[in-house]
Amino acid sequence: MAQKGMLTLTGKQRDESGEETVVESRMPADYYEKDGASYILCQELHEDTGETVKNVIKYRDSMLEMTRRGSFRSRMVFEPGRTHRTDYVTPFGTLSLETSTRKAEFVRLDNLIRIRLEYTLASESRFLSDCTLDLCLSFPEA
Repeated sequence: MAQKGMLTLTGKQRDESGEETVVESRMPADYYEKDGASYILCQELHEDTGETVKNVIKYRDSMLEMTRRGSFRSRMVFEPGRTHRTDYVTPFGTLSLETSTRKAEFVRLDNLIRIRLEYTLASESRFLSDCTLDLCLSFPEA
């Protein structure tokens, strides 16, 4: 059975000129475990199109997979020491991306799950940005 919680996503990107962009969003989320993996399900309203995008975040051991479904689609895999490629599909076109993950930390407390990813984002082997993604899923006190 899924636990209801509130997910806060904080993404930071620093481009080659050193300019940093920070994006934060909060949304209700469901959490459950199945076959040794943990899942976070959430939906977000995309500000450019007004469309609802469905997100599935799956993590097991030191690997995290983030899948987006809707007119914005991607399947990004974050695994320390590895580079994974994905096509980021938008209504405006498709961008080929590579994620090279340096660090993935997963912490589970009684009413809180914290995940931190540190990775480099590239497109066709061209550096785009150094990134961190912090996910914090909090559950209401019982």
